[in-house]
Amino acid sequence: MSRTLPIIGVEPNELPWLRMLVSLLRHPDPVVPELAHQALLYLQNSASQGGGDQALPLDHTGTAGPN
Repeated sequence: MSRTLPIIGVEPNELPWLRMLVSLLRHPDPVVPELAHQALLYLQNSASQGGGDQALPLDHTGTAGPN
């Protein structure tokens, strides 16, 4: 039987993402948790830079910005 635990600041629609993250961090292949950890560090660094140099979105060819 599964139990739920309320977490302050987590919306119900975010729970599947948290479950996926926890499953990646607990994966038996050591490469998977390390990759998930590196992705979290990348997101943290990107968020901490705060609106400075934001990357332009890529188009279907992989080129940044308007031509």
